[in-house]
Amino acid sequence: MIDTTSPIHSSVPVIGTDNIEKSISYYTDILGFLPDFKYGDPTVYAGVKSGTAEIYFTLNPDLIHLFNENKIHPEIFIWVADVNNLFNDHVNKGAEIVETLSDRPWGARQYVIKDINGYHLKFAQPI
Repeated sequence: MIDTTSPIHSSVPVIGTDNIEKSISYYTDILGFLPDFKYGDPTVYAGVKSGTAEIYFTLNPDLIHLFNENKIHPEIFIWVADVNNLFNDHVNKGAEIVETLSDRPWGARQYVIKDINGYHLKFAQPI
């Protein structure tokens, strides 16, 4: 639900990638997002969505090279409604699980996936 009393109502992480089409395919085929938009020919900016969650991609091969070279894994935290089923779906579709599903001391049942760009996606549901 959007808080109409606040001038700020949402945020969207922007993920650097060296291949936007491959990122869109991974997020739709493996993670279950839907394509939202593409910009440029060839595509240099794009977005995917699932419910009210959105993730954008920007073409930035230098950033991905830096991530890989220095083993950097920026994190994105994503709240979900049914973490158990989503975890099973991600495992069945071949997502790279870096932390398995478990209850965390901060009150979340959570797991972590490493996406194809090196980002760590933390999927969680309140306990």
